[in-house]
Amino acid sequence: MRTTWPTDPRALAEAAGPGWGGLWSLLYTAERAVAALGQVVSFAEGMDLLWLGSELRQAADDAARSHPDDVAAAVAVDLGPLSEQDDPHQARRLLVGLVAAVIGRADDLLAGDPPTDDVLALTGIASMAFAARIALTGGAR
Repeated sequence: MRTTWPTDPRALAEAAGPGWGGLWSLLYTAERAVAALGQVVSFAEGMDLLWLGSELRQAADDAARSHPDDVAAAVAVDLGPLSEQDDPHQARRLLVGLVAAVIGRADDLLAGDPPTDDVLALTGIASMAFAARIALTGGAR
């Protein structure tokens, strides 16, 4: 089976750019991709993805509130819908890579000795991303 989405998340992570804007871009892309994947999987998987999409959306909103100027200049990427002929397992693997990129971007931002408010936001985003990666990996049979 094929997918109309890219297969390598590294290109998306690179296009997102650095900093808070890049973090937001990755979260936005992942949230939109989760919503699209939720349309072509079983009802039970779709419900799990609905939870995940909500978590990603909240994290993106938190980043936007914390750093509105960075996010205003960020790239918003929507991969579009998956058709029923697309491979949902391949799409899920791309999502795992996007969430891993979120973790990496949060780690990069934490390494810069940010203020306490940013540390709290970044650790919350990273924790959510680790849980999301586990959920996505568990569903990638």
